[in-house]
Amino acid sequence: MPAASLTRESPFLLRLGAYLSERFPPLGHGLIVIAYYASNHSVASVLTDPSGSVRLGVGALMGAATILLFFFHLRVFDEHKDRADDDTYHAERVLQRGLVTLRDLRVIGGTGIALEFLFAAVSGPAALVSLAIAFAFSLLMLKEFFVGDWLKRHFIVYAVSHMLVMPLLAAVVLSFATGRYLWQAPVWFWVFAAFGFLAGLNFEVSRKMKAPDDEIDGVDSYTKILGTFTAAYAVLAMRVVDVGLAALVGLRLGLSPWFYVVLVLALAVCAASVLSFRVGLSSGTAKRMETYSVLLLLILNLSMAAAIAQEYGIAWGTP
Repeated sequence: MPAASLTRESPFLLRLGAYLSERFPPLGHGLIVIAYYASNHSVASVLTDPSGSVRLGVGALMGAATILLFFFHLRVFDEHKDRADDDTYHAERVLQRGLVTLRDLRVIGGTGIALEFLFAAVSGPAALVSLAIAFAFSLLMLKEFFVGDWLKRHFIVYAVSHMLVMPLLAAVVLSFATGRYLWQAPVWFWVFAAFGFLAGLNFEVSRKMKAPDDEIDGVDSYTKILGTFTAAYAVLAMRVVDVGLAALVGLRLGLSPWFYVVLVLALAVCAASVLSFRVGLSSGTAKRMETYSVLLLLILNLSMAAAIAQEYGIAWGTP
């Protein structure tokens, strides 16, 4: 049922489904988490045990579920800290219309957080420690590091500081995959974590790029702050560096030549999206900047996982 036709008297599951479709689409986020978890799990496995295969089991499923739930609780935190601005500028949203409430989200998000810690505890002390550190950082994000007014005046610093959660999530995956504490991670794993950080930052910048006619007074965007074309070139630079980091990790792991062909083709397609935005400013080309950032994230992570599986093999069992 379309969200526009729902009322506060509609069944709760329909209202919750409308909220999720709008703010946390399960299929889209599920695909991203599968790709992200698969690549980080694979890289962690073969870097810590080059002679072995990538081992997959129930622990990997719990780890992937933990990452998905973590992203959802970040969404719930964002709804709380951004409520005043969203009420002003996005009154049409499901939450702002009262179809779901912050209390509803706290109950669901709190249940998700409990499951995160349950899965981590079952996986072992290293996973529990890594998750606790990432969760503590998410609380700092909720409080905007206690310098919220300053961060809002420094939009780029705001984005970079919040994206630092990505390497911590990579460490959570490492601990689920190998049983190692995050300080025991190989250096090359942190190189791959930097790839994940840049991929997340690329998405964050890309989704907040607007054509001039779509800018909203009082709402910051990267095109407004950096300038339309500077923002586009910044996105392109991040994509180039991101592909370069993936290539370096691939070389370290001795992956098949087809992996690098995929990297080049993916970068070429994403560069074309930047060019189309540069040449023809419109709502459509701006939206494609976000779409292609997601495609690049999916392609790079899935191709990394597939190339590692081809090179090292997959074994079923613990983890």
